[in-house]
Amino acid sequence: MQVALKVDVDTHQGLGEGVPRLMRALAAEGVAASFFVAMGPDNSGRAIVRVLRNPGFLKKMRRTRAVAMYGWRTVLSGTLLPARPIALAYPQVMRDLAAAGFEVGVHGYDHVRWQDQLEKLDDAAVRAELAEAFEAFRAVMGEPARAFAAPGWRTTAAALHALDARGLDYRSDTRGRAPYRCVIDGAALATIEIPTMLPTLDEVIGPELNQTAPIVNYYLERFVPDALNVHTIHAETEGLGRLDTLVALVRALKERGARFVALREAAASLDREALPRCPVVRATLDGRAGWISAQGAAEPARDASADVATARLLA
Repeated sequence: MQVALKVDVDTHQGLGEGVPRLMRALAAEGVAASFFVAMGPDNSGRAIVRVLRNPGFLKKMRRTRAVAMYGWRTVLSGTLLPARPIALAYPQVMRDLAAAGFEVGVHGYDHVRWQDQLEKLDDAAVRAELAEAFEAFRAVMGEPARAFAAPGWRTTAAALHALDARGLDYRSDTRGRAPYRCVIDGAALATIEIPTMLPTLDEVIGPELNQTAPIVNYYLERFVPDALNVHTIHAETEGLGRLDTLVALVRALKERGARFVALREAAASLDREALPRCPVVRATLDGRAGWISAQGAAEPARDASADVATARLLA
């Protein structure tokens, strides 16, 4: 069993407090992980608009006790309180991650803007948002980013095309079953997509499932043997109030013989041409408000001999 821990870092507090705690804990356990950092301002407070658009978001806030977990400074960031920078506030934390052997990638620029307004952004605005994110990464790390993970698992054709043009090693923008290549208007993009495959802790936690042991058992039943299992955790959830739960899960997986890999390692082992080609569709998930982008049904395998025959006929 391969396990890839994908750590999304959405906020100023997540990078400044949650990431160092996660880094120490994962290093102590000797396991790999891939960290994706939002590179721009922390506008978490603007997400309150989701309460008006989607009552399910308010239920999630209550179920996960978001205010107690994040604190009022983060909950009001970008509204009643000024937005704080994320990556540029803690550049050394990102460098420390890389120095410790962890993978570091881009999790968008303005996380809230991407998650809430992506559908309204035209091609130029999408490219500008990505350009700011990748330039901030280069400024902090001194080298270009090689991977991207979409905020909120939301993407569009414009975003997928813009990212494909960057020649990344892989993306992790969607929820799905296994690595694949995204198909848009009948054409497969070049960049490998490695989706998140398990529910996140903030999607499953609640009054009925809140203690460490039951949560660990819940996840152990869902990891697939002899497969790559991509599990997204959050610097603001596991990195702050639920670190003990993550450590318990890691230890239980190690006891089962799991091998922890960075997503870049998983991507390097894949044969891009052999991957299934799948459209990206919209879906909803239990425990998550609003839509997400997901792996659609695989298209029929291409017949290489038929391609050759067609080429000869056209010649």
